[in-house]
Amino acid sequence: MLRYTVLRLLVFAVFLLVFIWLGVPDLWALLYAALFSMVTSLFLLRGQRQQMADQLAAKVERRRARRADRIAAGRTDEDDEDTEIEGPRG
Repeated sequence: MLRYTVLRLLVFAVFLLVFIWLGVPDLWALLYAALFSMVTSLFLLRGQRQQMADQLAAKVERRRARRADRIAAGRTDEDDEDTEIEGPRG
């Protein structure tokens, strides 16, 4: 994830330097650099963006699984306590 962010910033910095070198006023250079770097990153960094998305998806899935395990464990404990107090049903 860090690699993708650094590459995006690098692309932005390159465009910003080019626009400043060409004599574009600072505010316009910032705006143009942001626009051009966004479009360029969309195509040039496609592989890195997909890797980052896969890493984030895996991380979210692990968190969901851990939460589901915790919830299931919590329900099991509660069910066991209810069984101890009320006795077996049936």
